Amino acid sequence: MAPVHVIPARDELNMEQKLVTLLLAAVEDKPDIIVSVFAGTPAFGAYRLLVERARSELVDFSRVRFVIFDELVRQSMAAPFRTVLDERLFGPLSVPAENVVAFNPTHNHADETARIANWLGVAGIDIALLSVDSRGHIGFHVTGSNLESRAGMVSVPNRERWGAEKAFSLGLADLRMAARILLFAAGRNLAEIVQRLLEGSFDPALPISVLQRHENVTLIADGGALSRIERKERISGFHSGLFIMDADSVPTGRRALVISPHPDDAPISVGGTMAMLSPRCQVVTAVMSTGHRSFIYGTQRSERIAIREGEVVKESRILGAEPRFLRLPFYDSNYDISERDIAILLALVEELDPDWVFMPHVRDSHPAHIACRRIAIATLRRFLGATRSIEVWNFEGPWALFNRGDFNTIVTVPRLPFEHKLQAIRAHESQTARTPYDVAAESLGRLRAALVPESELAGFGARPPRLDAWLELFHREMLRGEPVPEASLGA
Repeated sequence: MAPVHVIPARDELNMEQKLVTLLLAAVEDKPDIIVSVFAGTPAFGAYRLLVERARSELVDFSRVRFVIFDELVRQSMAAPFRTVLDERLFGPLSVPAENVVAFNPTHNHADETARIANWLGVAGIDIALLSVDSRGHIGFHVTGSNLESRAGMVSVPNRERWGAEKAFSLGLADLRMAARILLFAAGRNLAEIVQRLLEGSFDPALPISVLQRHENVTLIADGGALSRIERKERISGFHSGLFIMDADSVPTGRRALVISPHPDDAPISVGGTMAMLSPRCQVVTAVMSTGHRSFIYGTQRSERIAIREGEVVKESRILGAEPRFLRLPFYDSNYDISERDIAILLALVEELDPDWVFMPHVRDSHPAHIACRRIAIATLRRFLGATRSIEVWNFEGPWALFNRGDFNTIVTVPRLPFEHKLQAIRAHESQTARTPYDVAAESLGRLRAALVPESELAGFGARPPRLDAWLELFHREMLRGEPVPEASLGA
């Protein structure tokens, strides 16, 4: 999954030119491409230019297939959106009638819906063409619409304007299945919703948010629509003494081991980084304890263990990680560390041979976190021997925050990986039902993004460099192998 790709345009005409260029290139590349279109005023200028350039550049649309996104259902039984598109697009491009998939109001509505849904299930959509609406709506999908909807009948808002109470529409889930979304926006009145799309968090009540979970969205927008997006130079690598990792600088082929003292600690503290690493690297979560001490009403110990480890499995699917349930004995021994704790973790470390190890930072005051850090340090030193070293990423959490100077590494997390982090935290339903760790993690990520760029990278009062809307902070260090006497393991 990737962030929305933004193509700036000088003005509305330039936006239309760039949009048409992309469409013509797609048709040249795949002559039988399937494109979803709509009969809205924002698209008419682009349709006119598309026809002109297709004729002048001899681009053949005879094999292109079009799906009409929606259609009104009126008492007159007319199909006004199909009529407009026939006049402005399909007719001038000489598109055969059989190449247009459209809802016919004169036929049985259930049959028509099933026909189009079945067609989509087989053929799919290569490109869905959409315009940005100032309210974040998509067609007749308005605030509060079901983001999992499929092709079917929807209610029409502002019925007096449209002269209809019902309309057929492709579903928002159908859009999410399209191979590519081409989105366009022109005008300062769209600036707020464009900013929410590009920089805001996922809002399940806002239809346009469905695009935030899409793999391939391109937004072509003029200066007005992008006026609330600050154009600052992005940075990565070393800057002002800190190491910065962004989505473009994530390495490939690393083996990362995440020490999670409790079943939910990994996503809360490291979830964004894990989601960024997992497509390119191997990520393994070492779940150190069962977490059975957590209160879950009406459950026995064995049930709590099953619940919490099941939640880790769900979390790991979201983050792309592999969970290992170590069930270390320290958790039931008043946090006293034993040789058995070291041996269990050492077996995993020897199997994985990690490049990076993530663990709680040295000032974390939670007793389980303190014990897990000691176990991890002792295990790694034993694994490394006297000559090797390993890179350790010490993480913070909402309950154990870094102070200024405590961290030397910033991971700037784009919207999609951070949304995965929040989903992973929410997978631990037994815990978030009691304490909103997702809210705490999002608040911390936003707080760091709001303050760290100025305070640490630019200096107070200076213009900060651009980072993503959420940050995760670490103290990164090289841990060298120093064999530890067995007597000191519990110290």
